[in-house]
Amino acid sequence: MKVLKLHPLMTISLLQMQMQRLLSCNVAVYVRHSLANAFDTLKDAGFAEDNLVEFPIDETLSLREFEEELEDRFNFTLELCNKDNKPFMNKSQHLFQIASATSQDRQDERNYQLDISLDMLTNKNRQAPPSYLI
Repeated sequence: MKVLKLHPLMTISLLQMQMQRLLSCNVAVYVRHSLANAFDTLKDAGFAEDNLVEFPIDETLSLREFEEELEDRFNFTLELCNKDNKPFMNKSQHLFQIASATSQDRQDERNYQLDISLDMLTNKNRQAPPSYLI
């Protein structure tokens, strides 16, 4: 099962990396009806939760249903896009239909990088600042 991990301090670019890994597509996120900056956080986009949320993805949902479910549950607007960042025109296609095959090596590398970033957000791997900064 694929699980979307969301945190209020997660940047839009980290969410985009996660969507690439999970669904092999891009995502556009909107802040007050304008396209969000890659460095905006999910909190900036309207995410109301205070902690890390793990959201299981039901790949039998249509793109429209998935987008609406996230908007209703987490208060931010997103639109799934193809690899050229153009929104999918057929919103009735199912999530499992948009996934494409990728090489296992590249997928493992992206998973590792994403997990490190999520751990940093939850302060599990917080390192002390260098001594010259104290």
